[in-house]
Amino acid sequence: MKDGALGFSTGLVYSHAKLASSREIAELAEIVKKYNGVYTTHIRGEGHELIRSVEEAIRISKDTGVRLQISHLKAMGEKNWHLMEEAINLIETARTSGIDVHFDVYPYTYTGSVLYILLPDWATEGGRSMMLSRLRDSETRRRVVKEMKENEYDYSKITISISSLDKTLNHKKITEIARLQGKEIEEAIIDILIASEGRVVTMMDVLSEKNVDKGVVNPFSIISSNGSGYNIEHKKTGEIVHPRNFGTFPRVLADYVRERGVVGWEEAIRKMSGFPAEKFQIEKRGILKEGNYADVVVFDPQVIRDKANIEDPYQYPVGIDWVFVNGQVAVKNGLVTRALAGDVIRRKAKLFEF
Repeated sequence: MKDGALGFSTGLVYSHAKLASSREIAELAEIVKKYNGVYTTHIRGEGHELIRSVEEAIRISKDTGVRLQISHLKAMGEKNWHLMEEAINLIETARTSGIDVHFDVYPYTYTGSVLYILLPDWATEGGRSMMLSRLRDSETRRRVVKEMKENEYDYSKITISISSLDKTLNHKKITEIARLQGKEIEEAIIDILIASEGRVVTMMDVLSEKNVDKGVVNPFSIISSNGSGYNIEHKKTGEIVHPRNFGTFPRVLADYVRERGVVGWEEAIRKMSGFPAEKFQIEKRGILKEGNYADVVVFDPQVIRDKANIEDPYQYPVGIDWVFVNGQVAVKNGLVTRALAGDVIRRKAKLFEF
């Protein structure tokens, strides 16, 4: 924090972090609080565990006073869609009691995650090597298969996007792979994990558009991509990345603003710029103001649209004419200039005493 970090984050749904206790997280949050930083969290569960996971995050914020950002809030699986409204209500209630909590959402009904989250929690404990050892043990494997049959995932909605060691699996549904191999779906998943040494990324079409709309319009939400930085050349790898990496913000402006009117222009743009800058206390960015850094996107509101989709995610949006980063031209007449004008953003390391 002294070196300028904006805060700290957890990914509690993943094997490397799920063993972290609330108490351990709270101890770190207390340090971040001293610097008025932000605790951002991918909560422990987004299916039937959604409510208690949101409650845990809010409780940590309440007990420590740390400012809270719940990352890409969602209710996964049709059986759990009704929980989204309750989760948002928890956040709104927490705010009325003085807790500084916000959340972010992305404008897609399909998520991106790792294949091993389909396994029981205990099967992934200790990291990738221990997980693979368990899956290779016949007795343990039978137990894993039995428990997987009881979970809430609709496997027909899950597509493999990145398989690091077997690219022939990319862009195939898990159900299709199981059928071609003549195996039960659970057995096929385990074999895929073993063959790929656990390095498999998936996309799951398991969210409700109505819930996504609720998240986008909520006054306490920030619009995020939950994505990574790729360029068009990455297509040569054969990996099928999530379209959000290329289309999130133009998608919001085209679909949620211009075409469906879910949210207005000003509010949508604020949720992508000024609001996150305010939440994370990033000075002189996020709004057009004399003296601020010139981070500017010039777009045609009648043309802007995302083109990226699951079939071909490697497509830049249309309708963005110019982009300025720190005053330098990054996009000119719709073409990327490859100017490297970005900068590492650090928080001013002021220690707050409370």
